[in-house]
Amino acid sequence: MTTQEVHRRMSRGVGKPSTFSEAAARKADVIKAAADKAPPQVKGFVDVAALPLGYLGATVDVLAPFAVLAVQTGLAFWKALEPYHPEELLCVLVGVFMCFFGGEFPAVITAVEAYRQIGFEPTLKALKVLWADFQKVQEKFKEDGKVDADKDGVSDVSQMNAQDLVERKALLFLKTTDPAVTGEAMTAISAGYIAVLASLKITFAQAIVVGGAIGDVLRPPAIRHLKPLLKKTLNEDYHKWIEPGITYVCKTIAISLAWTLQRIISAFHSAVRGGQIAARGVVHYLHKYGFVSTDHDETTLDEIAGYALAFLGLAAQITFSARLPFPLSLVLVPFRLSEWGLRWSLSL
Repeated sequence: MTTQEVHRRMSRGVGKPSTFSEAAARKADVIKAAADKAPPQVKGFVDVAALPLGYLGATVDVLAPFAVLAVQTGLAFWKALEPYHPEELLCVLVGVFMCFFGGEFPAVITAVEAYRQIGFEPTLKALKVLWADFQKVQEKFKEDGKVDADKDGVSDVSQMNAQDLVERKALLFLKTTDPAVTGEAMTAISAGYIAVLASLKITFAQAIVVGGAIGDVLRPPAIRHLKPLLKKTLNEDYHKWIEPGITYVCKTIAISLAWTLQRIISAFHSAVRGGQIAARGVVHYLHKYGFVSTDHDETTLDEIAGYALAFLGLAAQITFSARLPFPLSLVLVPFRLSEWGLRWSLSL
């Protein structure tokens, strides 16, 4: 079945989506219907992006149960470990992560530390509120998807056109959610993010300033040599974009170079700091629960172990500086995406 046939079938509301392509096309129609009354420029963009977003939504629908299962499994595993007080070993995990990956993710590590001090509790509470609200809406949507008012054996939502489906789901969403609670949660999350971003800007101000200075040095010769060449290559209508484009490229290169230097500094600092945090956390845990008789304040064992761990962590960061080995490269993809996002948020 072609995409056009899928669209025609789903726009008529014939049957329930039975394949991945049909589900994606259905979602694309819903997205287009939602933007039907938007300004023409916005509507044109949404029409182009609707089908890719539809496939993304269908993919999320497929993966969502597995994600929920993973979360539930993780919570059950944590529950099983509770007699051993795993929360007191979190600092050890953080220390090991810093020790071996601090140079790779300096912004993420700093953001987590800042969030812990500034906005962790309000943000955690807000996320719990939004998650509970999301589950309530999902439950209502599932119940609504089973309604068959005309008793013809097919659910009502499967027979609706995209516009009617958007209106029905929007009204159901408005009935289910509490705008005051949701608004407070979103405010708490955004306030925490802004506070952390401000903290990061202070922490990495040197890298940002150095990147800007390098960009200022690169820009004049780049414009002098590249502008005549690009004028000959590009149509006259696009000449106005040459200087801004060169400026942005220079800034991108300069900031990347500055962050590379920052990574070298962060790799050494995080290896030493992470080694000490992990070693002290282990010694404190063993002392608290009677495995050893001395705490970390009464022995140099934690310092020796911390420096040894720091050496191993720094050696690992130098060894894998070009590319993380599989499967770490896959497991740490969310951290890498977060690192890139934070870096560019700081550079804007």
